[in-house]
Amino acid sequence: MRRSLIPKASWHGRTVVCALALMLRLTVAVNAQTVDATQFQSGTVNLVKGWREKPGDDPARAQPGFDDSAWKTVDLNDVGAARTEWRWFRLHVKLGPGHTHEHLLIVGGDGVYAAYVNGEPVGDAQLKPWYAVKRPVELVVPLPNDASDVTLALRTHAPTAYTQWQLPLFLTAAVGSPDAIENERASFESGRLYAAVLSIAINVVLVLAGVGAFALYRGQRGHREYLWLGLYLLLLGISNGLLNCSTSGILPLAWNNLLADPLIYFITIVQIQFTFCFAGQRVGRVWRSYQVLLALSAMVNLLVDAGWLLSSTYVVFESVMILPAALLLPVLLLVWYRKGNREAGWLILPSLLPAATVALFNLGMASAFTGWGKLDFLENAINIGPVLLPISDLGDFLYLLAIGVVMFFRFTRVSREQARGAAELEAAREMQQRLVPAVLPEVAGYAIEAAFFPAAEVGGDFYQLLDQGNGARLVVVGDVSGKGLKAAMTGTLAMGALRTLANEGLGPATLLMRLNRQLVETAGGGFTTCVCVQIRSGGELLVANAGHLSPYRNGEELAVDAGLPLGIAAETAYTEQRFKMEAGDRLTLMSDGVVEARDATGALFGFERTRAISAQPAEAIAAAAREFGQEDDISVMRLTRN
Repeated sequence: MRRSLIPKASWHGRTVVCALALMLRLTVAVNAQTVDATQFQSGTVNLVKGWREKPGDDPARAQPGFDDSAWKTVDLNDVGAARTEWRWFRLHVKLGPGHTHEHLLIVGGDGVYAAYVNGEPVGDAQLKPWYAVKRPVELVVPLPNDASDVTLALRTHAPTAYTQWQLPLFLTAAVGSPDAIENERASFESGRLYAAVLSIAINVVLVLAGVGAFALYRGQRGHREYLWLGLYLLLLGISNGLLNCSTSGILPLAWNNLLADPLIYFITIVQIQFTFCFAGQRVGRVWRSYQVLLALSAMVNLLVDAGWLLSSTYVVFESVMILPAALLLPVLLLVWYRKGNREAGWLILPSLLPAATVALFNLGMASAFTGWGKLDFLENAINIGPVLLPISDLGDFLYLLAIGVVMFFRFTRVSREQARGAAELEAAREMQQRLVPAVLPEVAGYAIEAAFFPAAEVGGDFYQLLDQGNGARLVVVGDVSGKGLKAAMTGTLAMGALRTLANEGLGPATLLMRLNRQLVETAGGGFTTCVCVQIRSGGELLVANAGHLSPYRNGEELAVDAGLPLGIAAETAYTEQRFKMEAGDRLTLMSDGVVEARDATGALFGFERTRAISAQPAEAIAAAAREFGQEDDISVMRLTRN
């Protein structure tokens, strides 16, 4: 216990004399239940000894004339840990004449005792409900000015929310001048709060780091590990912060019992999520079952509050429940690292710290609660000057430093990849614009319209209308497999080859055969579907198909042989079929983005819906598929013979 030896101001106005006087501790004379406090000039008199104590509850015990001669004599600071029973403590203090404005200091559990002075209740010292009690804090009571003798009575009753911490009812009591008592109170308060300063600061930093991780997630939505890390740090800072505020008397103990302690299980759940997400792994059934068990374990603490489970048993239970995460997650990370996941190795050391330190701290508490004593040191905080640093907070701080370094390199790598991906996407979009003409050329005797709606990710749809120079026109619609820059490059390659081959006046089947050979040699994997229609004079059509959707004429699918897609086998041969378009006939060509549109339930737009709208204008067909649920590029071209 700490006591201040330096008052705030001089009582007689002489600095030197006051400083010397206030450093004295007067000897307390104890005679039965009476303490003689008449000798002090300034300073304080300790009122720890000479109290009478008896179990039970009787309001008459608060009165000055109550006979307590048969009660047991105890020291107020040596009555042991609080118990859930009614007890009374009484002490008679002899102040003597000439001492006015004396104050009484009591350091005891806030809400577990009611104080009486000469039978009158002290307003600030009253019993409180279980959810409002605090650890021992300081209370200053002004004593009556006209009383030379004072009878102090303390009525105590500690709820389970207090006794499970094994806290004492009282730490000390003293009487003295206002300045000296205030200095004594400030000494106890500073000793209580200074011990929590560093711990609270660390947990504030954890909460701020969690907010920072959420900001990273906003910038990189595809990386949910930032979301889980932010939630982990936020919950960890809140849980430990509430614990420290409860143990330092800033908040009632119930804040830890009802919120901070159950949060430990959810913190472990989030740590599992973060670890698997960081390593790009899927949480399996065994770990899911463990997470469910952790969530259910959060309610076990209610059994302690209800008095149905011992605190010592509970801390062992909590340690056992979170120990698998503390031990097995680093092992999993090591296994993933040995299988080639380099980033998993970054997380091995940080993952050892938080859960392991909490488990060790709980083992220390269990050792102290059970009286075993061999592991008590695990519970002890580290002294750093006037402040204390609990081992759990040290583990959290080291974890924050380690994970900060890991996430910095992770974020830097991801940012580089995103920048590279954005550059590739922009290049792919520029290439895609070359695959579809901005303005379609005019063809005598035909009205031509087209619609193109690219998907969010760049694909490889293309369509062109090419002049073959011999009075024939070539209409080509195709789709390159894959997405992104590679698909756009393959589409650009195909379009370049098509233009060259079209100038040779080749028919559709021969053109596809030649184009296929070039793509097999140069495309570097993947395939391309393509339908090629040659328009001749008089409405004659020659159609060849390489794995693409067949054209529709007046709402009916043309019977065209579907050969292999381009780029698969070099010696593939293609056939062509001859058709006729009369005045008013409509020919529609489209990509598979129409057929493969998918609604919220997962149903495909399908061939039946496609056939039903195939005679409509190109914009209407594309809009219908897009509204149904676009997943791929949608390309539609329609020719109407005048």
